[in-house]
Amino acid sequence: MNILRTWLFKILFVPATVLWSAFIVCLIVLPFPLRLRLAFGWGYTTIWLARLIVGIKWQIHGLDKMPQGACVLMVNHQSTWETAFLPHLKLRQVWVLKKELMMLPFFGWALAVLRPVPIDRKQKRRAMQQVIAEGRQRIESGYSVILFPEGTRAPADAPLPFKLGAARLAAALGVPAVPVAHNAGQFWPKRGLMHPGTVHVVVGDPIDPHGKTPAEINAIAETWINDTRARLVAAEKNRRGAA
Repeated sequence: MNILRTWLFKILFVPATVLWSAFIVCLIVLPFPLRLRLAFGWGYTTIWLARLIVGIKWQIHGLDKMPQGACVLMVNHQSTWETAFLPHLKLRQVWVLKKELMMLPFFGWALAVLRPVPIDRKQKRRAMQQVIAEGRQRIESGYSVILFPEGTRAPADAPLPFKLGAARLAAALGVPAVPVAHNAGQFWPKRGLMHPGTVHVVVGDPIDPHGKTPAEINAIAETWINDTRARLVAAEKNRRGAA
């Protein structure tokens, strides 16, 4: 059954993404706030399809901890699912992402319309300078900046070490760093079959950057995210074992 669900989802997901991407490119004529809100339709469509076809539901815990103002979100990266889900956490948001994504046909062009901060990961020093400079512009305009500290997708039970970029941005701008943990990789993995169930998304306490070094901010976020992620992953494994 999971094989059928996975293939049916992918058959619908790919053309839906192409159509949404083409639509988002056309939105370039609109003011950015409206453009961004309309573009979130891709994420809402993706989450809806995943629930309808595969049975992937979701719950958010601790959303009341999210600051009202702009902040830096540090989210563990396991799946395409969380990238589609991010608008549920913050409506006014932009991403830091690898510039290679901007070169993808349709999807990359759509990303470019949404004012992300594209970086060249091979030029680490320059990339960090760009993150802080452009991140400051986005934060001062009231947009939260979302980063995946692991840098790429990692298996649900094998997280990668956190890079310092998000912590450095929070420290440089003096805005809260908000850790977010989830277990989406158990339901929509990078490779393999998708699985029905409930993704749990947990928002942690905002980390006040004042009086802390980037390394300290990063350590706090990494410890909390990995501990929370491990707990979520273990609970889902137990649920499947019991079933």
